[in-house]
Amino acid sequence: MSAIYIERDSEWANKLRNFELYLNGIKLGEVGDRQTKKFVVPPGTYKLEARIDWCGSKPLAFTLGREESIHVQVSGFVMSKYFMPSAMLIALLYFFLYLKYDYNSLILGVILMAFLGYLIFFLSFGRNYYLRLELK
Repeated sequence: MSAIYIERDSEWANKLRNFELYLNGIKLGEVGDRQTKKFVVPPGTYKLEARIDWCGSKPLAFTLGREESIHVQVSGFVMSKYFMPSAMLIALLYFFLYLKYDYNSLILGVILMAFLGYLIFFLSFGRNYYLRLELK
């Protein structure tokens, strides 16, 4: 039998949620934060997708031969590993300056809105780019 190895790194944005994995449209299983899972499948041609809530990934198409295996890395959107900590730090700095010193920083406000726009894209129009599947 052939095998599919799915590996997921840790990231802030989706730390507490599992990614659902679909093989040819049928749910294969789930992978949690910092988990690696092995799925045994018969040889054939497949399309693998990852989903979380209404967001997902582009399908990854591949063919497995007899006794062949494939290693796939699943992760969040580009820069998602650094997105949440950076956005929280900028938001805290902005609100600290505003509440403590009554200083309304235009630059920090614009940066914060850019972060928000980036996130809104992946949660709306770019929802099929929220997760990424890459061959290792």
